[in-house]
Amino acid sequence: MLRRSAAVLAAAALLAACAADPGVRSGTANSGGPTAPVDGTTTSPATPTTGSGQPGTTVPPPTTVVPGAHDGTGDRLFPQLGFTGIDVQHYDVTIDYHPDQQSIDGAVVADITATTALTEFWLDSVGLDISQVTVDGAPVAFQTQRGELVITLPAPVSAGTSFTTEVTYSGRPNAAASAVGIPNGWFHSPGGSYVLNEPDGARTWMPCNDHPSDKASFTFHLGVPAGMAAVANGELVSHDTEAAGERWTWDQAEPTATYLILLLTGQYEIAESQSSSGVPILSVALTQDADLLARYNELTARQIDFFEQYFGPYPLARYGVALTDSFGGLAMETQGRSMFSSEDIGGRFDYGENLLLGHELAHQWFGDAVTPADWGDIWLNESFATYGEWMWLEEAGLGTVDDSARNALANRPPGATGTPSVGEMFGYNSYDGGAAVVHALRRTIGDDAFFTLLRRWIGENNGTSRTTADFIALAQQVAGQDLTAFFDTWLFATRPPSSFP
Repeated sequence: MLRRSAAVLAAAALLAACAADPGVRSGTANSGGPTAPVDGTTTSPATPTTGSGQPGTTVPPPTTVVPGAHDGTGDRLFPQLGFTGIDVQHYDVTIDYHPDQQSIDGAVVADITATTALTEFWLDSVGLDISQVTVDGAPVAFQTQRGELVITLPAPVSAGTSFTTEVTYSGRPNAAASAVGIPNGWFHSPGGSYVLNEPDGARTWMPCNDHPSDKASFTFHLGVPAGMAAVANGELVSHDTEAAGERWTWDQAEPTATYLILLLTGQYEIAESQSSSGVPILSVALTQDADLLARYNELTARQIDFFEQYFGPYPLARYGVALTDSFGGLAMETQGRSMFSSEDIGGRFDYGENLLLGHELAHQWFGDAVTPADWGDIWLNESFATYGEWMWLEEAGLGTVDDSARNALANRPPGATGTPSVGEMFGYNSYDGGAAVVHALRRTIGDDAFFTLLRRWIGENNGTSRTTADFIALAQQVAGQDLTAFFDTWLFATRPPSSFP
């Protein structure tokens, strides 16, 4: 995610005010982190139902869950987010969006493998009305509690067991300020809608294991009114016009974290191209900006060619840009198709646009292909994307890496890049301050080892979630030296050195 600009902070303040207004409905008035409040608890009805909601099979009584007993993944910043007992392999997501009512009807089918013995499991879900849950086609008991959908399995399962659960739901999702100070969730825009999910917004519009340690593939079936487009990650599989409106199906076959989901509705047009190395480029823009797409696809192709020289082959199946009617100052590395505000990307091709485009493309290597396993390791995303941004600005003749690094180090406030708080995970020391750490590492081990390290980090871990400890171990192996003192001095120190090695 791009650093918090004044526009982002203003939007956060506005959304926080809206969330405080009792007349405004919000699924994420407090959207996560250790300070998230207890949500209202509901349980599934005890009336007989079947998988189709018709009278028939009896649903067992709901499981009793002790409030506060669930501690999620134990993430350093969001300990209650996610569930470690399952590994979601694939989500099949059907959503019908009703812009006139600002509401959705949805169904999520999740193919799951148990990673430990289970009698029940949790999915993250906030502000959604759950009407039915099935496991392998049979209706089961469920309840919602503390931002979780607690699902009772029809019989205990052992580690390694695979099963499929389907959750049918509806809601009126409305974005709000999150624990990190940046609004997230489902935004209703003048022309349609968009989502911003980092770090915990996906759970406000679809039940899911909403933590970056559990990546999965996705299929999206998106229903919108006639004449409207719906865009998601991946490949466009089909577009059909139905009596009820338009149906768009997108398939994202690569492992993807929930915070990297792209979902847009509105008046969009598509343009396709490819890089010189053959990376498919599929970009979308609002109709009024569609004439810009060919030029941005051309620039994107040049940027891919540039980064591949240093980071290794582009690690995903495709790339592109999505120019949306989101609020200004917002840019997001949604996997395989980064999202930008049309207020910021409007055909100027200036310093600011090159910065934004370079940053989010670099994220496809750092954050999307290889994702942090813990939100406390956010520097593995933002510090390296910022460093990639500096590299591209130098290539474009808009600055030098050395100057950017010196300025970043000189302006760095106290605080350790490697151990951010919730409020500072998207602060200066995760971005420019952290990129200064990356530059210090480059100066310490030399260019050959540094870029070998980056290429191996991506090549050996693509499709997975990894930790800072994993990165340090690989860095020491590639450099052939003990780097404990370096990382203690630069990454974990609240006041790193004032000059580079």
